[in-house]
Amino acid sequence: MNAFYPLVVLAPVFGLAAYCLGQIAVARGMSGRGPYHSLRVGFVLGLVVVGAVAGWAAGRMEVTPADRVASLALDLLTYLALAFGYFNFVNLTVASLRIRLLEELLAAGGGKPADAVMAAYDSRHVVALRLDRLVRGGHLVEKDGRLHSGRLPFLIVARIFDGLHWFIIGPGRKRRA
Repeated sequence: MNAFYPLVVLAPVFGLAAYCLGQIAVARGMSGRGPYHSLRVGFVLGLVVVGAVAGWAAGRMEVTPADRVASLALDLLTYLALAFGYFNFVNLTVASLRIRLLEELLAAGGGKPADAVMAAYDSRHVVALRLDRLVRGGHLVEKDGRLHSGRLPFLIVARIFDGLHWFIIGPGRKRRA
C-alpha cells in the first residue's frame, strides 16, 4: 500500500473539518451578516482543503493517471455529500418556520389567504400552540397558573441544542422559530 493513500482517503474529512471551523470562525467574526455567508465561505475553504490534500497526496502515489483522477473525483463527491449534510444541519435551525409554512400551504391545496396565514402565525397564537403542546407532552407542568419545567430529559436536550447553536452560529444571535 502506498504511504499517501490514507491522506487521499481522509481528504474529504479534512475538508469537512475546514468547512465547519471556517464557517464557525466567519459566523463569529462577522456577526452582522446572515449564516449563509459563513456557510459559503466555509464550503469554499473546505473545497480548497480537499483539493490541496487529495491533489498533493494523489500526485505522490504510484498509480496510473486514471486512478489519480478517479481518486480525486471520489474525494470531491464525498466532500460534497458531507458538506451537504453540514449545510442542512445548520440550515435546519434557520429555516424551520419557513419550512413549516410551506408544508401547511401545500397541505391546504397550494394556497391560503394571506390574512389566514398571518392570523395563524400571530406571535400570541404561535406561543399558545407551543405551550399547549409542551404541557400536553409533560415537558411543562402548570401549577396555580404558572408554568414549571416538567421532564428533565427534554430540558437537557434543549440545552444541548442551545450549546450547539451557540457554538456553530455564535453568541448574540437568537434562533428564529
